[in-house]
Amino acid sequence: MQISSLYDSNPVQWESRRNGLLEFLREYGEQRITLRGCKRLARLTPDQLALPGVSLLVATVRGQNGRQLAGVSFVSGYGKEACVVAVHPLYRNRHTGTALLAAQLERLGHLECHVACDNAASLKMCFNIGLSAVDLVTGPTGKPTLLLRSPGSGVDPAILPQGGELLCQSPS
Repeated sequence: MQISSLYDSNPVQWESRRNGLLEFLREYGEQRITLRGCKRLARLTPDQLALPGVSLLVATVRGQNGRQLAGVSFVSGYGKEACVVAVHPLYRNRHTGTALLAAQLERLGHLECHVACDNAASLKMCFNIGLSAVDLVTGPTGKPTLLLRSPGSGVDPAILPQGGELLCQSPS
């Protein structure tokens, strides 16, 4: 499996490639990809790929007809605006999504994402690369959703325990 970054300055080629990636997300995203993430990708321009915190990666495998798409990952705003991963069913349970997300973290330096609590595969992928749950929120579909962050990214010092403060108090 090969993971590579996508960038295409030719507007016609870019539009075709982006549309193909959106179709891949629709077909293999198991209807778990947020509308917000898809819209961000649908409006993405080649120039925006050069912005800090934006990355589009693909995982490909060698097939009979050349390289075939196995997975896609798109991040915008270091994950605050969009963090999307989709893997073709033939390449699931082979750490393809984990490899894509790990490559995003390595490329961007820090990452955050929202994952619905009932999405065990995505949660496992995020925990496997070292993301930690920092908050429980209500997601766009009304489901309980975890906010996951890479270590040291955007930790609010006001919520950290102060020197000498008890982390856990036993009830009396």
